[in-house]
Amino acid sequence: MKNHFQFSLKEIFLPNIMFRLNPSFKPKSGKIEITTSVEVDYSCTGTDLTVQVRVEMPDGEHAPFAFMVEGIGRFELVEEPPADLLEIIARANGASMIFPYLREAVADLTRRAGVPTLHLQPVNFVELMNVEKAQKKEAALTKKPVSKKVRVSK
Repeated sequence: MKNHFQFSLKEIFLPNIMFRLNPSFKPKSGKIEITTSVEVDYSCTGTDLTVQVRVEMPDGEHAPFAFMVEGIGRFELVEEPPADLLEIIARANGASMIFPYLREAVADLTRRAGVPTLHLQPVNFVELMNVEKAQKKEAALTKKPVSKKVRVSK
C-alpha cells in the first residue's frame, strides 16, 4: 500500500450553523464543563470525495449555550484509492483540513454572543477514527447499535 496519496481541496463551506444561549443557566463556582461531540462522514464517487464534519454541544441545564456547526469539504483525488486508504484520507486528512474552519466559527459565535470565547481544542482525527472502529467492532460482537458521535470533553 502507498504511504502517500495525492488529492486536492476544491472547497470548504459551512452549510449549517446553530447557536442558542441558555437563559436559565446560572454559573456556579468553578470551571464549566464543556462536552462536545464530533462526527465525521464521507462519500466518494469516482475521484470526487466529500467529507462532512459536525461538531455539537447539545442543550443542557448546566451549559451556558448550545451549538452545532457543520463543515463540508470537497476534494479531488488523483485516482480512486482502495477503501481502507479512502477512509484514512477522508476521516483523518479531510476532517483535519475542515476542523479549523469549525473552530473559528465556534469562537466567533461565542464572542458575538457576549459569552467568553470558546476555543475548541484540537482533535486527533486518527485517534477518533480508531475509537469509532473499536466501537463498531464491539457493537458487532455484542449486536448493539453504535453511535456515529464521539464525545470530546475539555
